[in-house]
Amino acid sequence: MKRTYHTDIIIQYKLGLLSSDIIKQIPSSTIHNWKTRSVSEIFGLDNVNDIQQHIMMIKDIMAVKSLLKLTKTLYTIYNTYNTILKSIPNRNKILRNSQDIIIKTIENVKENIGKKRALKAFGVSAQQYYSWKRKMNCKLIPQTFCRKKYKRQLTINEVNTIKNYLNAPEIKNWGLSSVYYKILRDKKAFFSKTSFYKYARILNLWRKAEKKVKYGKGIRATKPKEILHMDITKFKTKDQSKVNIYFIVDNYSRCILGWKASTEYSANIAFENLKEVYHKHNLNNIPFIELITDGGSENKGKVSLFANDCNNNIKKLIAQTDIILSNSMIESVNKRIKYDFLYRNEIISPEDLYKLLAIIVEEYNNKPHSALFGLTPNEVLKGQIPDKNLFANDITNARKKRYTINNNEACLSCY
Repeated sequence: MKRTYHTDIIIQYKLGLLSSDIIKQIPSSTIHNWKTRSVSEIFGLDNVNDIQQHIMMIKDIMAVKSLLKLTKTLYTIYNTYNTILKSIPNRNKILRNSQDIIIKTIENVKENIGKKRALKAFGVSAQQYYSWKRKMNCKLIPQTFCRKKYKRQLTINEVNTIKNYLNAPEIKNWGLSSVYYKILRDKKAFFSKTSFYKYARILNLWRKAEKKVKYGKGIRATKPKEILHMDITKFKTKDQSKVNIYFIVDNYSRCILGWKASTEYSANIAFENLKEVYHKHNLNNIPFIELITDGGSENKGKVSLFANDCNNNIKKLIAQTDIILSNSMIESVNKRIKYDFLYRNEIISPEDLYKLLAIIVEEYNNKPHSALFGLTPNEVLKGQIPDKNLFANDITNARKKRYTINNNEACLSCY
């Protein structure tokens, strides 16, 4: 019966590692065949041809004890690493979170050990590798995708514009929607609000979100000065003083028409605020005004007498009593004033608060408002009409240009 030989025996012989005792047991004709036969037509040669190329290197390693010891050590570490990695429950998640560095490592070593071996070392399939590579972060702007492969993403200039605005100290306290509309109003860039929010998060410039409060559906006016809201919100300064802030807000424009602040909780202060707003904004020229308040004592007394005077054009309505709807409009303004301004400042005393409020109200009334599609409360109060399509054409044109700009961009992540 003709003897057959294990492949390892042949490989050991070719490497010069086969012991002389075993060689003596192999016929000389077989040895000669191993030395001289052509392997160029063997099936699968393409997958193993690098063995011949590295035979001399392996011989050198085997000949030098220190290299052999190092090779064995590295091989042991590699096997241990693979065993541990395979046993980790969330292994796939770890690999996904490390995909950028895995891809870069594979690209660096594939010329030396081959792509297949590199993939095997990380336990990553070829399909997964190419999927990750397509989504490889752009080195020009970290955490964005390759611009040549994803041409419709924001351009480098647009992303830098977002970064600059969100880092601008003078509007650091603004909410994201106000910053977004300021970019559009300044004509620095045009993109959708969804894209802006996404890149704010990608760039780690997302504004800290306050605890959300769900307000009931409120009443809506059809023009300025048609419906007003009056309310008090409380704020505690660093010296533990409790300050009552009295606001009157126009429903249609969201504009703060008047305010007062005092440590005193008083219907007289609420009345003085209402009277000043009435004269300052020429409310006597408005045919009919609804004044929405809550049922608090500050909204009674002189406020009720003034509103119920038959010579005045104001009708006071108590939210969720005289009408089923809430006073959520002014509650929302209270929240914005606190979270966008007051909580971001070191306010020591009531006197400090009084000075700051004058600045805050002016800034609030003149910053873009999302509910007004980028117009400011003062602009709408003065007659401008909110238009949700105000920037639509600019956004569409920018989207078309973006494709060409990104296609011509040199991406350092493309190999």
